[in-house]
Amino acid sequence: MNTAFYVFMKLLPKNAASRAFGALTRLKLPVISKAMRNAFASYYKLNMEESEFPIDHYANIGELFIRRLKPGMRPIADSEIVSPVDGVLSQTATFDEKQELIQAKGKTYTLKDLLRDEEMAARFEGGAFATIYLAPFNYHRIHSPVKGEVVDASYCPGTLWPVNVGSVERVEGLFCINERLTSHLRLDDGSEMLVVKVGATNVGRIGVAYTDELLVNAGKLPRNCKRYDWKPAQKITVEKGGELGRFEMGSTVILVVDKKIRERNPGLFQSRVGTAVKVGEAL
Repeated sequence: MNTAFYVFMKLLPKNAASRAFGALTRLKLPVISKAMRNAFASYYKLNMEESEFPIDHYANIGELFIRRLKPGMRPIADSEIVSPVDGVLSQTATFDEKQELIQAKGKTYTLKDLLRDEEMAARFEGGAFATIYLAPFNYHRIHSPVKGEVVDASYCPGTLWPVNVGSVERVEGLFCINERLTSHLRLDDGSEMLVVKVGATNVGRIGVAYTDELLVNAGKLPRNCKRYDWKPAQKITVEKGGELGRFEMGSTVILVVDKKIRERNPGLFQSRVGTAVKVGEAL
């Protein structure tokens, strides 16, 4: 990210601009919306061979962006944890005593700041994390990395910086200042993990499959709070590889696992750093 663009982004009302862009992608204007859809697909070279429907089925960029895949396009590996998204596994490490996560070379942030919850962060002492970046051409549905239960969820209001390499290398604490939506999962043996969905510039919305109440950037969630917590009224179970949520435009997922999961999965995340991953692949 060059200096001029950094200054421009710093001054830009990023949340308002992103809401406007998201609304634009959902418009259904005769001819125009379809032309924009086709241009988007062509520019980013979307692989429509994997899509549930041909491109003409989608009325606009918004519908195209959250397209589902044909059944069987993402086989689910026979491992405890699988990738929840298509993207690039960019950073991973086990937690030291400071519970720091790597943002980029020379830049770190703490789990406490990411979650805005010191008590929750303490539960993952000795665990590990992985950051997966999604590009605009990726499939943008988010799937459960494990079989388990949705214990609760939380929303942290924030700004919407880009999450590309330039921004990650320059903006301090980027993932802690961008808005984010976290799903807290518990496995059958009581071990826990978090799926943190981080917003970014032009991410029109972030939603989850298990409730309509948690739709980011849609005027449903309070923005004048540090953190908004949500609990299900009844038990919600998810299957490994089952749909968990979606990005309406690209962004980043941060997986956080507790010590028990890390210890029984030697080498978790390590073999795939810097490589592309797909939904359902073993991590």
